[in-house]
Amino acid sequence: MPQVAVIGAGIVGASVAYWLARGGADVTLLDASDPADGTTGRSFAWVNANNKTPRGYFDLNLAGMREHVALQRELGGEWLRRTGNTIVSKDGDALRRKVRRLSSWGYEARLLSGEELERVEPGVRLGDSFPDASAAHFPGESWADAPQAAGAIVSSAAELGAELRFGVEVVGVEAKATGLRVTFGDGKVFEADTLVNACGPDGAAVAGLLGRRLPLDVFPGLVVSVSAPEGALRGLLHTPEVNLRPDGPGRLAVHHDSVDGRLGRESPDALADELLERAEGLLPALEGSKVLEVRPGRRPVPGDGYPSVGAVAGVPGYYEAVTHSGVTLGPLIGRLLAEEILSGRVDPLLEPYRPDRF
Repeated sequence: MPQVAVIGAGIVGASVAYWLARGGADVTLLDASDPADGTTGRSFAWVNANNKTPRGYFDLNLAGMREHVALQRELGGEWLRRTGNTIVSKDGDALRRKVRRLSSWGYEARLLSGEELERVEPGVRLGDSFPDASAAHFPGESWADAPQAAGAIVSSAAELGAELRFGVEVVGVEAKATGLRVTFGDGKVFEADTLVNACGPDGAAVAGLLGRRLPLDVFPGLVVSVSAPEGALRGLLHTPEVNLRPDGPGRLAVHHDSVDGRLGRESPDALADELLERAEGLLPALEGSKVLEVRPGRRPVPGDGYPSVGAVAGVPGYYEAVTHSGVTLGPLIGRLLAEEILSGRVDPLLEPYRPDRF
């Protein structure tokens, strides 16, 4: 069996390491920090296929949703919360088109009347903010406690024999006749037959160590945890001004794309206060709530917006597992890429996302 180094201990890299160890490979999982300390732990962690097009990418994400359920069952975990998701939109026509498209693809989706919205999320008050808004519900969608998921997967990989090496910075990767040599910041080296780049926003930098150009955009993102009374919100909620979800007992997670782009120009704490103010406008129960945690992060998006997963032909033994929507796709990518490494078989779901298209 091959000796494999997996760089990156977010949910994607952890899943690759788990499935490789389960398949009998000699696996070492490497990270400069702790598991889920990067993008995984700073994600809104919405597990879905809601906005995914074209059909092949939708199918990949739908399979990712199902893989979470299967892996959680296998590991006895509790990270996935199937609460459903409600979308409130000012563009009723677009929302109706989305519901029709998703329904035709076999995805659970339905429009909500005002009364139905109140039954699904009784604590929400749209008020004057969205007087003519439309709403839809997607009962099969979930949110994940992503750090808990990554931690459970890492622990399970270790139980299967994977070696864990955290707090090690990779500063060099060299292709040798005998495999790949990884150099750490302290000068030590590690040699492996196979290397998996699961470094998220640092994926392009690691690829560059091998002379490989991986087009990768990295965008800022901000998730804020706020205090909340129990039952303030039942499930995920997306609106034109703010997105919310439960975040454990007495907490909600708050996010919105319109705030993400201002990171770097404005302080995360000020943006967190703004997100809480927006949330209070929708959920009266949040009056008097406090910001508990501010989590700025980086979100990787390969150049064409789709995952880069699989072998790179020009660098024998080198594989990539770099993607947006890593929380949704991580467990699935882990299993399918491990299968490719161990057997050479490429799953049809991954065919459109081969790294060599770049």
